[in-house]
Parts: sequence; structure tokens; C-alpha cells
Amino acid sequence: MQGNVNTSKFGGRLNGCGGFINISQNARSVVFAGTFTNGGLDVVIEDGKLRIVKEGRNRKFLNFVEQITFSGKFAQKRKQPVIYVTERCVFQLQPKGWN
Repeated sequence: MQGNVNTSKFGGRLNGCGGFINISQNARSVVFAGTFTNGGLDVVIEDGKLRIVKEGRNRKFLNFVEQITFSGKFAQKRKQPVIYVTERCVFQLQPKGWN
């Protein structure tokens, strides 16, 4: 909801973030790319269109993330361009929210 990204803690298990925080928060701009859901997602392209055969079990775009490894609020404060690309849509974090 706030543009935050979690790459380090899932279901209480800590994977660590390596240099992700320093690299992503200090980059001139950031593009996050991934699927809209995961865990069994099955998609096909037919006649140039995306068809969801089976939806993934886990939503990736949530109101709150378990742990913040990329802060959307900090990116907004820095006026850092941030784009989120999925197989279904593209979001851009703006000063006043999503676009």
C-alpha cells in the first residue's frame, strides 16, 4: 500500500537482505519486476492476451509487508522514481501514492 518491499522475511523466516537496502534505496531509480501472485500461479499468452489459468495462492501486493527492506516513504521523500512491473500491470509510486 505504501510502496514498501520485503525481500528478507517471509512467514517468520529471516532470509537476510544482503546489500539490497543500500543498493535499492540509493539508486537513481528502481524497477521491481515479478508476478502479481505466487505459489502455483499458471498463466498463458493466447492470441496476444494474458490468461490466468490458475491464480497463485499468495498475494504480493499487501496493505503492510512483514519487514521493510525498501521504504516507499523514503523513496517518495527522495523523489526517487519507483516502478513495479507484473505480468498484469505496471504501477508507479508517485508523491501522493500509486499511479
